[in-house]
Amino acid sequence: MLLLFHIRRAPKAFYRPYSTTKAGQGQGPAPDKIRAIPFTQHVKAADNIFEDFHGRGFFSARLKRSGPPEETFLPFWIISGSIRAEIVQAQVGHRVLRRTYNPATKKDEVGYDTRWVWVNERYEWSRDYSPLEHVGLHIYGSHRYRRGLVNKIRSGQSLQQATQLTPQLLDRPPYQDLDAAYRSVKRTVDPFNLYPTTALRFARAFIQDNEEVYADSLLRRKYAADETRFVKVKVTVDAMECAPVYYPAYIYTVNYLGRSLRTFVNGQDLRVGGIQIYDWNRVAIASAAGMAALMAATGGVGVGGMSGSYWLGIVLPTVLTSFLAMYFPLLSLYVRDWQRRREIQAQQKDPHIWDSDWVKAFNAFEDRYRYNAWQEYHNRSREKTSWREGMDAPGMDPKGYYRALGVSPKASTADIQSAFRGLAMKHHPDRYSDPDDKKKATAEFKKISAAYSVLRDANKRKEYDRSGRSM
Repeated sequence: MLLLFHIRRAPKAFYRPYSTTKAGQGQGPAPDKIRAIPFTQHVKAADNIFEDFHGRGFFSARLKRSGPPEETFLPFWIISGSIRAEIVQAQVGHRVLRRTYNPATKKDEVGYDTRWVWVNERYEWSRDYSPLEHVGLHIYGSHRYRRGLVNKIRSGQSLQQATQLTPQLLDRPPYQDLDAAYRSVKRTVDPFNLYPTTALRFARAFIQDNEEVYADSLLRRKYAADETRFVKVKVTVDAMECAPVYYPAYIYTVNYLGRSLRTFVNGQDLRVGGIQIYDWNRVAIASAAGMAALMAATGGVGVGGMSGSYWLGIVLPTVLTSFLAMYFPLLSLYVRDWQRRREIQAQQKDPHIWDSDWVKAFNAFEDRYRYNAWQEYHNRSREKTSWREGMDAPGMDPKGYYRALGVSPKASTADIQSAFRGLAMKHHPDRYSDPDDKKKATAEFKKISAAYSVLRDANKRKEYDRSGRSM
């Protein structure tokens, strides 16, 4: 009890730099909701990761550390929730071979074209989003460092180790075997300055992108389509929660052409993120050798003879690639800084609140349990509606009509029409120019056409289901 009493009193000064105990005052989430992932990796293990990250690969430049890394807890908002999604608009396309007249050559030429059709069926689904499965729901809660670099250290495995943030997590091993510079490092905690409402906006954008990718794969699979376009997915959020969690990070800073480049190493599982620097000398050598071989193979640039090929074909590309390799890290910083400024400006439009009923303390066990329960329910539902259900039962599909169209014996007429439309486009003989491929496509097209002629007719389908014979 004495230990618990001490921990409860200590946070008044401990939390003051980066959080508030009253909603609406100061900055940061409520202290009792904050969790942190402990440092578990030795600092020398992080050093090895840093050296490997900047030394692997022929073109990578080896960086020398000027000293030990900073040891900092970086703020993240951890998002979880459940959504419903619906495809409200889409077209699917199948590539077909067409013979067209080319006025330039004055000949008929055969080429691929895409035949587009609108999707008339309605597709909707639900999904539970767990941060243990989607690191895109780990939103960096500050603007101090560049988001794209810090994001590399996110890990569902690390998140499972989150625990109550206490002063004891700032204690470091004595590191008696290391020099004084390593022993003098103090662990710090960075403040939250990204509102949870802003984090929710980032999370919704991630979910929207994820559902659009899923919708694309669903339509391609359902209609055996080669392409999709005009896909519009409506995502409705049923519930969403936000939890403040600190990630442990070893932060290495290297000066490069007057700018500070930072590398971040996860102090729990050693994931690494940062901007890599390229050895411009090696890039120049590879570029010169490659362009010289290309000039020799092609006979030069065709301007100025050998001198023109040398200066325009070898020297100029080599200089350009060398400068690009040298200044690429700085260009990357400029782009990321521009993105950061836009984020800060956009945040001003979000509600300026730090605490709400949807801001909770993260619990890895509860999140895993909720996600597993949803996944188990989803798998059961999918098994019930699978088109394979009952396919292999004796007498269910004696002539293989349902199997030919890839639908269940319980499928609706609309499902059968949709399946036939997609397969007919895929196996239409006009899509193929090779005689063997055309022959196979013709046979498959006849097969699905025969199945469709029976299953689309209610009376014929009823007789087929009853007796296994087609009328």
